[in-house]
Amino acid sequence: MNDIDNLLEKYFNGASSAEEEKRIKDYFEGSDILLGHEIYRPLFAVFNSEKQVKAPEILLPVEKKKESSSLTRRIIIFATGVAAIALLAVKLSISHSAPIQYPKYVVIMNGEKVINQSKARQYAENMFRETEKILEGSYQPLREVADIKKNFNAEKILRETDQKIEDIKTNYKQ
Repeated sequence: MNDIDNLLEKYFNGASSAEEEKRIKDYFEGSDILLGHEIYRPLFAVFNSEKQVKAPEILLPVEKKKESSSLTRRIIIFATGVAAIALLAVKLSISHSAPIQYPKYVVIMNGEKVINQSKARQYAENMFRETEKILEGSYQPLREVADIKKNFNAEKILRETDQKIEDIKTNYKQ
């Protein structure tokens, strides 16, 4: 019964065909099952018993439709049509009464569109003031160097140094 072992392996791996599954079920319904296959008998017996169980029939209550009069239906259709036409008329009158005005310019500030001219001008002026402060701070070391150069007098420094050297010599000799 090596053939049954191969069929069982295919069945449990999910690779068996419908014909192979029928052969396995017929085998387990029979009387000459090998001792090594007896452990699978209850499994296939359950499958066979499930096949015979039928789901109970459920009867759903049938709803009775109300008969509406054709006059009521016509009134509803007419009222819906009138409402649609009125809505369309209002929509068209609104869209034609106020033409869309596009701005003459758009400024992007911090990723947002700004149409207000005074707000854009104020933002630009603030940015220019900030830039001016940054530039003023960056020129400060250059101004300090210029002041040092202006006050730097080499002749005066050499004269003062010579005088100090002479004073030291004089004090050293005494």
